[in-house]
Amino acid sequence: MRSAIRKLTLPAAVLVMAAVGCAAGSDSETLEGQPASEVCGGFAGEPAAASALEAIAGKGASLTSDGSEPERVLTDLRQAARTPQPGKKRMKGIPFCTLETAGDEKNVLGITFREALAVPTGDSVKEFATFYSTGRRATSSDLYASIYFTCRMPAPAHAIVLDVELERADENEADHPGIRDEQITLANTAARKVAAELGCAGTELVEGVPAAAR
Repeated sequence: MRSAIRKLTLPAAVLVMAAVGCAAGSDSETLEGQPASEVCGGFAGEPAAASALEAIAGKGASLTSDGSEPERVLTDLRQAARTPQPGKKRMKGIPFCTLETAGDEKNVLGITFREALAVPTGDSVKEFATFYSTGRRATSSDLYASIYFTCRMPAPAHAIVLDVELERADENEADHPGIRDEQITLANTAARKVAAELGCAGTELVEGVPAAAR
């Protein structure tokens, strides 16, 4: 009888161990991520951009980018540049890079691209945003940055205005002096990456860290 009990309990113990092993494996997979310089196709590989992203996400942070669609950004914007201008509607933002910290899955920031119908005019946001010298219009506030720039792709495409927007998550508590510079640096780096992939001319996007407009 005792040997029968042992035969019955042994498989149960094996199942428990297997379940624990699977759970541990799942945790290991959940914790996997990438450093700031490698996420979203390595757009933030340049020193200034990698430093800016680490300042926002945390030094040495491991990041995941589920939900990012960098290839769709290129496909949709190429199509936009070949669509006749009359009757165009405001394009919804396409997720270029959506970042979370690996393991605890805290939202860090999201970067989107869209075709804009026009560049905003006026300086009504000046009291709560900083303007920068890159593209045609660039601003950064406490949780948000935006750059409008012109993209002239090779024929038969026509010139279009693109808007890259960076939105930092409310739960990201990286508020510190310089956060606006870091946000605009990341937005500008992403804009330059996409512009290069599309073959844009006339962007007026600067390299490195954009200077605050005077």
